[in-house]
Amino acid sequence: MSISFSGLGTGLDTSSWVEAMVSIKQKKVSTLRTQLTSKQTVKTTLNDTRSATSSLRTAIEKLTDAKFGGIFDLFSQNSATSSNEDVFTATASSNARRQDYNISVQQLATFTKATSKESASAVADDNTRLANLGISKGSLTAYVNGYKNTVNISEDDTLGDLKARLAAFGLNTEVDENGALHFTAQNEGDSIHLGATTDTSNFASLIGLTRQEDGSYASTSSVYKANVATKLTAEDSGFNQVINAGTFTIGGATFTIDGDTTLSSLISQINTNEDAQAYAYWDDATGKLSITSTKEGASYINIEAGTSNFTDVMGLTTSAWDENGNVLASRMYTDAQELGQNAMFTINGTSMIATSNTITSDISRIEGVTLTLKRANTEEDGETTLKVAQNSTELIDAVKGFVESYNNFVSKIDSVTAQGADLHGETSLTSLKNTIRNYANGSNDINGGVYKLLSDIGISTGDADGNNLSTDTNKLKFNEEKFLQALQENPDSVKSILAGDTGILNMMESTVEHSLKANVGFFDVKTSTLDNDIKKTNEKITRQNTSISAYKTQLEKKFQAMEQMILSMQKNYSSFLTQ
Repeated sequence: MSISFSGLGTGLDTSSWVEAMVSIKQKKVSTLRTQLTSKQTVKTTLNDTRSATSSLRTAIEKLTDAKFGGIFDLFSQNSATSSNEDVFTATASSNARRQDYNISVQQLATFTKATSKESASAVADDNTRLANLGISKGSLTAYVNGYKNTVNISEDDTLGDLKARLAAFGLNTEVDENGALHFTAQNEGDSIHLGATTDTSNFASLIGLTRQEDGSYASTSSVYKANVATKLTAEDSGFNQVINAGTFTIGGATFTIDGDTTLSSLISQINTNEDAQAYAYWDDATGKLSITSTKEGASYINIEAGTSNFTDVMGLTTSAWDENGNVLASRMYTDAQELGQNAMFTINGTSMIATSNTITSDISRIEGVTLTLKRANTEEDGETTLKVAQNSTELIDAVKGFVESYNNFVSKIDSVTAQGADLHGETSLTSLKNTIRNYANGSNDINGGVYKLLSDIGISTGDADGNNLSTDTNKLKFNEEKFLQALQENPDSVKSILAGDTGILNMMESTVEHSLKANVGFFDVKTSTLDNDIKKTNEKITRQNTSISAYKTQLEKKFQAMEQMILSMQKNYSSFLTQ
């Protein structure tokens, strides 16, 4: 960077002279920059136009993709409508036959449930911790002859501790063979009352404390030793028998019990194993294990003893074992299982049975239709019907999308090719628009259908009438009612004129696709040309700026030399005058 001090010796403003001379050269750069901005604007407009064209192609493809079949064929989509969805619902695939069916449900399929024949847990005794029974710490109030006594329960208290504290206040506590708690007065004639609103333990509510007619109290829930957190094979697990480590089977899944297995972890394994086809639940109130099938119908849950006696202890199987712990013989308690029932229903008067409430076509013989039974019919329901019909919702949306994209496309090209617009004179764009427009408004006699014009199926430029004497033939309008009528009367012809091999939209798609084709399509070719022009213009600007910079440096050097010469002459002249 050079710094010049113009006219310091001569008084001449050479810097202004340099700037003035350089500014003349700068005009060419300004012209180039204007050209560059213009080309960049044209490219932006071209990209916007490409986007509108691409959107039209996407909208067309939603309809012409019918050739791929399945979910892509919007013309073949079906709907299944139940006249009473409280009784049943239904879905229909594209291959379902479009007709009505009378359907009546007599009985739903239910699940089989296996439950321990007897309580698998031992009854709670004096050594059983109250916390293991689910009883929380806090206070329990006992009134004897109206006098209040408070029993405090801690986390480590046992049933024996509670009995001793209540006995100190004059109450006897007993556990019967079924695990029910009984509370009576020690002294004949004493009245007792248990529980108060100020109690902080859940004792009374958990065991279902109930006052009896004779003035005593009893629990409605039983108390058992076993709980879900105890290790199954522990000596003090609380079950009626010690459970051996080993295996057993539910459904098609085999489970293993080891020294660390708890009832809770085992139930979790069962409930998350798909092959078990069942879920398990431990009922603290009864001390029983229940297993419910996840498959509906009148089928037994497969339960087999293995190397563990778990299913025997749970009262679901009975087995004979040798001295080495091997099963000699085992049988399942079928009477411990409440068998589910099959679904019963009729279709057009034909009675049918299914093991599930989800009725597929192999059972119902209604191809492409799946029924889901919800409840049995009542007299108030009357006749319940299934209607399988064409699902026109997505098709209507696709046609609306096409019309909107078509109108946007036409408007965009009209705008960008208008007099003075960025793409004015681009005949390829005008030709593209006119070709698409001719397809939309022209007759199509080669598709083989009844309908020859888009206007025959409700897609048109609109008709002039008393209120509208002029119509915009560049834009399409959609008459949904007319389209649905055409679809109902001749769906094949609607599909043919729109998406058939020689249909209008397929021809549109081919034309639009050609303009968007990589490398050779109009948009890529035009973009490439613009990119080259922009690149060359940038290069010209760079060269011109370099040339101007050199020119300016040269001028500054020349004017500096001139000032030096003038200073030298002035110095010589001054010396001459002083001699």
